[in-house]
Amino acid sequence: MRIILKACASLLTVLFLAAVCYGADAKTYFKHGKASAAEGQYDESITDLTKAIELKPKYYQAYNKRGKAYAAKGQYDEAIADFTRAIELNPKYYHAHNNRGNAYYDKKEYEQALADYSRAIELNPKSHRAYTNRGNVYYDRKEYKEAYADYTKAITLSKKNDSAYFNRGLIYYALEQYDLAIADFTKVIQLKPRDPDAYINRGNAYKAAEQHEKADADYIKAEELNKPQ
Repeated sequence: MRIILKACASLLTVLFLAAVCYGADAKTYFKHGKASAAEGQYDESITDLTKAIELKPKYYQAYNKRGKAYAAKGQYDEAIADFTRAIELNPKYYHAHNNRGNAYYDKKEYEQALADYSRAIELNPKSHRAYTNRGNVYYDRKEYKEAYADYTKAITLSKKNDSAYFNRGLIYYALEQYDLAIADFTKVIQLKPRDPDAYINRGNAYKAAEQHEKADADYIKAEELNKPQ
């Protein structure tokens, strides 16, 4: 799969360079900027998305995508500015609200993050990611009842949301509901079999429940997964 993806990316680069020679349009720059971001080439992505915006000043998707590239580089103020511009151009674009919330969250500006996630949920009540993200704000503020509700809603919307299972498992553990914590961490392991943190936390829950053999087995597995490949 990785070989195929690299081949596709290389082909896209060739096509992009050819398009530049003949005058690329905003959509072409956007596609290449998106592909560059997917490969972790954020500076190149920002350059291409900036060109897309220059050619199409109201290209709100390009502002949103460039904001994500800035956020990936830790340039949160620039990211917030881009997400804000995307929202100005399309106030109902819930992706930009969610992404701006992420930038505020990373800056630990929780009130702004909470407002953005809540708005994203209003615009798209089926966004399990927005519920998970808002749950994270509540969790960090030790508002566990609200966090639990959001994680549970996220899981209802997507049974493959490993982050929601993991974080709800932490809440169950804190509440000493160890069987429920074990169930959630087990679900994480089913979804991400090579996640050492899931094994460590399930091991902690087993240990607290006095199931020591199972706890030891999980700690050993986590240690194996943490070894350099």
